[in-house]
Amino acid sequence: MVALLLAGLSVLIGQYGHRQVTSEPEHPISFVVEDGLPYGITQESVEAAAQGRALSREPFTMMVVERELEWDEYQNGQLPDGVDVMLSVGHDPQDEDIVLPDARRVSVAHLAQLDDWMPHHQAASTIREVFINNRTMGHGPSAVVGAGQTAAMVAFDGSGIRSPVFWGAMAAIPLLTAVLLTLLWIAGLAAERRRRRRFARARLQLARTVLELDTLEVEFLIAESQLQAAPSDRGAEAGRASSRLKQQWEAVRAESLSLARQEQVLHRELIDPDAPVRTPRDGTLEPVGLERFEERVEALRRRADALMHAASVQVGFADSGTVLGQLALPLVQAVEEILRHRELLDEQACDRLEGQRTRLLALVQEGVEGLGAEPGPERVAAQADLLRRWRAAEKRIGGTLRRLGDSLQRRIDNTDQLHQAVEQRMRTRLRAVTAGASDTQAELRASLGLGRPGDRSAEYCAERMLELLQRAAAQQTTDEDPSNRRSLSKVWNRWFTLRHAGAVGAGIILLPILVGLIAGWAASAQGQHTTVFGRTLTGDQPLAELRVFGDPGQIPDYAFPPTLEDHPSNQETVTLDYVRERMERAAERDDVALLPDRLELTVVLLPIEDYIDYRQDLERENGIMIDYWDLLDAYQQIRQEVAAEYPEVINSVTGEIQLGQAILPVWLLDDGGYAVGLPLTGEISAGLDSRLGEYYFLATEPVVRNVDDESPSIPLGSLLAYDLTELGRTMEYNHQEAAAVSPEALFWAVAVAGWTGSQTVLLVLVAAVQAIGQWTGARSARRQLAAVRDRLNGLAMGLDLSRIDMVAVLGGERGSLGDAAEADQRLYEAALVTAWREAQLLESLPRRQQRGPEWAARVAHVDRLVQTLSEREADVAQRALELVRS
Repeated sequence: MVALLLAGLSVLIGQYGHRQVTSEPEHPISFVVEDGLPYGITQESVEAAAQGRALSREPFTMMVVERELEWDEYQNGQLPDGVDVMLSVGHDPQDEDIVLPDARRVSVAHLAQLDDWMPHHQAASTIREVFINNRTMGHGPSAVVGAGQTAAMVAFDGSGIRSPVFWGAMAAIPLLTAVLLTLLWIAGLAAERRRRRRFARARLQLARTVLELDTLEVEFLIAESQLQAAPSDRGAEAGRASSRLKQQWEAVRAESLSLARQEQVLHRELIDPDAPVRTPRDGTLEPVGLERFEERVEALRRRADALMHAASVQVGFADSGTVLGQLALPLVQAVEEILRHRELLDEQACDRLEGQRTRLLALVQEGVEGLGAEPGPERVAAQADLLRRWRAAEKRIGGTLRRLGDSLQRRIDNTDQLHQAVEQRMRTRLRAVTAGASDTQAELRASLGLGRPGDRSAEYCAERMLELLQRAAAQQTTDEDPSNRRSLSKVWNRWFTLRHAGAVGAGIILLPILVGLIAGWAASAQGQHTTVFGRTLTGDQPLAELRVFGDPGQIPDYAFPPTLEDHPSNQETVTLDYVRERMERAAERDDVALLPDRLELTVVLLPIEDYIDYRQDLERENGIMIDYWDLLDAYQQIRQEVAAEYPEVINSVTGEIQLGQAILPVWLLDDGGYAVGLPLTGEISAGLDSRLGEYYFLATEPVVRNVDDESPSIPLGSLLAYDLTELGRTMEYNHQEAAAVSPEALFWAVAVAGWTGSQTVLLVLVAAVQAIGQWTGARSARRQLAAVRDRLNGLAMGLDLSRIDMVAVLGGERGSLGDAAEADQRLYEAALVTAWREAQLLESLPRRQQRGPEWAARVAHVDRLVQTLSEREADVAQRALELVRS
């Protein structure tokens, strides 16, 4: 629910932020214009120029004058009633403020009244600069409108934040928090389901154990009575066995009752909060956790199984041979694997070890052969003697293996690591021979008085020997072996261990924090500068039309021919097709683009002597200088003449160039040279990064082309194309806005959003990697299980041949060798059946249960068992073949 509320909040913030970002000015700017102003600025012309485009997010009134502003006006903001901004369009003859705008000719009332003078100075300078830029392009009324638009941006932009970065970050925070909470909820739900499944399995295991207690009690009572009736020479030993069985039986009963009560507590905690709980008479019932409950249930099962098996062996019940086989199988398999490395070991020690293995297998067969006898005192005595000889056989095997291992361990420095590896091998083998079931080996050995597997037991010595042999073989491999090379999986497994879990977890937490801080710093560094001059241009509009005002015959020929031999005449380059072609080639080759909007161009051919006076620029070669104020008067004359021939170019009310039109003056000199002036457009220069009209010297200090200096002349059409591409660049940066955002607020908004987003992305990636890994592991385990099934089929098909090889050939003689062969074959077939049943069970599970590490581990255990059986079968077949050939 919280995640849904946060997601809804994110949607609301996004909608509000979208309205803020996309909001347009809607309040018309009011102008009060004094009479007698220059440049055609009147109340009527300004209102006509402002129609539909002089808008602001806050209403205000701008007063336009020509005089200098008084001290109280520009310094303290004391303006006439109802006036919010005052703009002076005049200039100081002593300081014509073309380069540096005079901030004293603009006053913004509410900013001038602040204690901090800087905001007012910045706003006044920007407003005055925009007016000058527009005036440089020949605007009069539109220059006043551009100043009003700029005032609306810098001083009357409303109180709302319109940065898309800010609102995106604000909307992302609750949304990403909702995603995080959803992931945590899903993880918690999955964990709850896993807890319930674990509890259900533990309850089922406990129920099975409790249901078997009656049968177990009967076997215990029979075993106890038989042990008490044992012969006098076996009395002490039988008494100790009876005492052990009785202690185990009492512990099983007490533990089953305690776990039944704990089951009720866990049922109330995990399943039904209203479930009743029976407390013991003393009223004390300390609840245990699920993990502890599972451990106790498993321990109870092991105790019950061990008690049943121990009773069978000590009294001689029908299944005692099977129990002895379970005891012997891990050790027999390990010794068999050791004997496959005879080339690395002492031959006499190997022969001795093989004989000891044979005697142990003969003891297994001895237990099987006595199955027909009825339980009784004699049978108890025989079983006690069998266990005594079993302990002696294990002791001899352990001694032989210990001596062999000591000779190999001299090259091992880290004994603790060796000990851990050996214990892991013991656990893995026990899991394999039982096909994934939890072993009862330790409990059973303790019940029979054989001792729990320790670091001096035969099983430990055998696995230690195998580990040493494996390490000795690994030392002989070279560095060129591909298996020793570094791989991504090895690096991954090396780092993602418990030893490095803290470092990895710290990296997962700290990396998103670092990403958030960098993102916040980058966003705040941009700050108010949401537009940057130098971005990639996107204009794609070709020049719509080209007109020529004046006599095209006045265009001079080339003073010095261009480098291309097939160049057209200079007059022929001033055409729409030529200029378009040059602009397109420039856009393909250079970092420029076409025009951003539809534009019609009027090329005005102007004999310079008829319009202005000029002088040579002594500091620049081929440069001339035009007086700025004379140029403004010439612009007014040019507009009037163009309007007489092309009325669609000029607005009849304002006397300015229409929007979508442009005039490009070309000054023609008497000596055949020409200079291209500054393009004049109907666009109003406004915005933070606008450069329309900014470089006044492009109009007052043009460069004369087509001079006879023995350098190739540049066609006039190429110059026009170049100026138009630059005009397109400046037009793209016109009317750009930057929302006023606090750098601190922007930093923290983006930093928190960046941290939350990157943290959520990491969590999603981890979840995805786990899901993919689980899916991949399940597929790999299914392929592994299919291969196991194929090998099992092969072993089952060759079972008759296996019996002939082992029993008829290798165990053809009677005595201990024959008994050992029969026992070995019986253990092999029992393990084969166990593996077959486990593989069949794993294959029959629903597909949704054929995943996860537990299922993959069960498949791996079956695979290991089948691999061991295959190696044993191959060894038996080879020995039988050698015997037959001999």
